[in-house]
Amino acid sequence: MSEWDSWVNFVLGHAANEYYSNAPADSPAVWHIHIGGHDGSTYAKSEAYDGTFDLTEMSKMSIASNGDDTDIFTAPPKGYTIVRVVPASSDFNVLTGKKKGDAGRLLYVARCTSTLVVALVDVTNCSRGCESKAMDAFSHGITEAIAAGI
Repeated sequence: MSEWDSWVNFVLGHAANEYYSNAPADSPAVWHIHIGGHDGSTYAKSEAYDGTFDLTEMSKMSIASNGDDTDIFTAPPKGYTIVRVVPASSDFNVLTGKKKGDAGRLLYVARCTSTLVVALVDVTNCSRGCESKAMDAFSHGITEAIAAGI
């Protein structure tokens, strides 16, 4: 296991545990995490991560999650709709999105100090409440990762 695989497990564990502690019991979720560079490169990803974003899409999500201007809302990654960029803390923003045709597949993207973290979350019985809990859980995972030095 590489150092980056450990970080994937760290973020995944913190986010998933936070979600399960706060989300409705009838809306379980499966989390998939990708960690890479701000340029969109890949360092490591969870075993079942199936995102097919190309380098240009990853780079654009990185720029947008940093709060910088891009055309991500009018030209989102293929198959996804980008919803908004949310200031999660003074340290980072979270770019949020959904898979077209699959309301239960949520997308969250955040930049840490030197990395880009992408979460694909598959939620059963997805609702706005679940989306909110998933975003809060992702933000918790990123906050913990930044505090731990990612």
